[in-house]
Amino acid sequence: MEKEYIAMTAVAIPVSLFAQLSAASIHEKGTREVAHLAAIAIDEWLRRGHADLIFSSANPGYQWKDLFLPHGTVIRTSFGGKNFHAFVERDQILDDERITSPHQFANQCGGLRRNAWKVIWVLFPRESEWRRAASLRRPSKRQIPN
Repeated sequence: MEKEYIAMTAVAIPVSLFAQLSAASIHEKGTREVAHLAAIAIDEWLRRGHADLIFSSANPGYQWKDLFLPHGTVIRTSFGGKNFHAFVERDQILDDERITSPHQFANQCGGLRRNAWKVIWVLFPRESEWRRAASLRRPSKRQIPN
């Protein structure tokens, strides 16, 4: 399922803001174009100020078994010395604009038979520290001592 985009006639933004968006795109190694970063920023602004108008869910995000990843969360995995990122947008995880799951993301980036809980790191919105997904998981009932 591809996202639909509409080209706006023109949106004037300060040169300094455009430079910051360009730097952010370069920092992400070009995984997102400036226009996509601008769309994310506009979406975030709408979400903060007008969520009642754009979301059907009060708390959008992706439910990964017992771990909730809110809208805006970034997930990362590494393989062969390279980092790969995917993003939680509303109720989906998107990798290069494709809908994916943590399992699919981990395996497409590093081959089959990878345990997503062990190889995925999570960065929640407005946080600066990456955390391994396994450390965020609640222990199963089998693991709780009697």
